[in-house]
Amino acid sequence: MHRRKSHQTQIDPRTKILLTLMINIVTVSAPQTGWFQFILPVLWCVPALLMFMYQKYKLAYYYLFLMLLVLILQFAVVSYLHGVIFYVSLGFISISLRLIPGVMMGYFLLATTSISEFIAAMEKFQLPKGFIISLSIMFRFFPTLAHEYVYIQQAMTFRGLKGFSLFMHPLKSLEYRLVPLLVSASTIGDELTMASLTRGISAPVNRTNVCQLRFSWLDLLLICMSVLIFLLFIWKVLI
Repeated sequence: MHRRKSHQTQIDPRTKILLTLMINIVTVSAPQTGWFQFILPVLWCVPALLMFMYQKYKLAYYYLFLMLLVLILQFAVVSYLHGVIFYVSLGFISISLRLIPGVMMGYFLLATTSISEFIAAMEKFQLPKGFIISLSIMFRFFPTLAHEYVYIQQAMTFRGLKGFSLFMHPLKSLEYRLVPLLVSASTIGDELTMASLTRGISAPVNRTNVCQLRFSWLDLLLICMSVLIFLLFIWKVLI
C-alpha cells in the first residue's frame, strides 16, 4: 500500500513494456536525420523523466550526466580528434546514444514493476502460459543475481582481493568471481522455477491477482506518443 501512496500517478506495466520496446527499437535503428533529429532527444529524456517521477533521483542524475558527457564529446570534442582516436570516439558515441536509453528503460521496468504486476500485464496480453512463466522467472533472475554478485564482491574483499590487488592476481580474481557466479546462476534459476510452480503459475485455470491494472491519463498519453513515433519510424525507415 505504501508504494501506491508514494506515487500519485502510477504507470501501467503494459505502458512500461510498450515504452521500453519502442525506445529500444527506435533509438537503435532510427537515423539522426529528418524528424528523428528532434524525436531522438525527446526519447533520450524519457527514462530520466520517468525515474524522476518514481523518485529515483540519483540514477536519473547519473544517466543525464552520462548522456550530457556523450553529447559534449560528439559536438565539442570529436571534431578536433584525428586518426584511430577519432573513429574510436565515433563508435563510442554511436553505441552510447543508441543503447544507453534502452538499457535505462529496461532497468526502469525491472525496478518499478513487481512480479505480480508483470504477470498480470502479460496475462492481459493473452500470451501463452509457458511464455509468461519463462518471462516471470527471467524478470526475477537478474535482480537476484545482482544481489549474489554483491555478496561475491564482499567475499573477495574478505580474501584481500580489492583495489590494486585485483590487477596483481587477475586469474585468481576471475576465478573467485566467475565460479561462484555460475553456481549461483544455476541455483537461482532452479529455485525461482520451483517457487513459481509452487505458487500455481502453471495451473490450467484463470488466476486471480491482487494487482488491479488500469490505464490513467498518463498511460494514454504515453501510449499515443509511442504509437505515433513507431508509425513514423515504420514510414520513414522501413518503407
